[in-house]
Amino acid sequence: MRQLLPHPLDEVDPLDLYLNDVRPAHGERPWLMANMIASIDGATAVEGLSGGLGGAGDKAVFRAIRASCDWVLVASATAAAETYRMPLTSADITQRRAAQGRSPAPNLAIVTASGRIDRAIPALADRTPDQLRPLVITGQDADAAALDNLDADIVRVATATPEPQQILQELGQRGARVVLAEGGPRFNGILHSAGVVDEFCLSLSPTLAGGDSARIVAKGDDLAVAMRLDRLLEEDGALFARYVRD
Repeated sequence: MRQLLPHPLDEVDPLDLYLNDVRPAHGERPWLMANMIASIDGATAVEGLSGGLGGAGDKAVFRAIRASCDWVLVASATAAAETYRMPLTSADITQRRAAQGRSPAPNLAIVTASGRIDRAIPALADRTPDQLRPLVITGQDADAAALDNLDADIVRVATATPEPQQILQELGQRGARVVLAEGGPRFNGILHSAGVVDEFCLSLSPTLAGGDSARIVAKGDDLAVAMRLDRLLEEDGALFARYVRD
């Protein structure tokens, strides 16, 4: 993998780059980074899944981005569609995270307004005994019966549905310095509308996908937020951009 910006380098390790990026907290709110992949015509999925857009480079960058966070945050629909598992790390990443005062692996938080979560999601159904339980964040309108007996820690915020500031405050109270949001697009829209996205990592697949897939940020407020291109990587025609809000 090579770096195109901020200055050209013939060979770089994404893990070295992302792990050493500076991500300051905003008072009591942790830094929020978002990560998405899209085709060159803007599709976020092929046949309903993002995996059809990725390649070896995307997997390497995805691994590096996840290594850089304390919590992975995802909406329940995306967790079900993408069959989410508890985040895992290799021995080398675990060691490097420990040197930064982090847990061996990020934990997982699933957000649901309704409380109706697919119990077959591997993070809920196939968790190993040595893994922490995922956190389910929901609101007062959630179906209590649907939440019963989930193999997860349940947090109900005081409002009807979870709001971004409430979600981040909850994760901050649990020691999060950096939170990674992985979508889906509608959840990204909610986060964007709340003005809490500090960093956006975009993988651009060299693919024309067609179809009617949603944009990476969908159905949020019409709110233009300037982002600065901090870094641009390339491998096999795929581009990996890191944008930050000044």
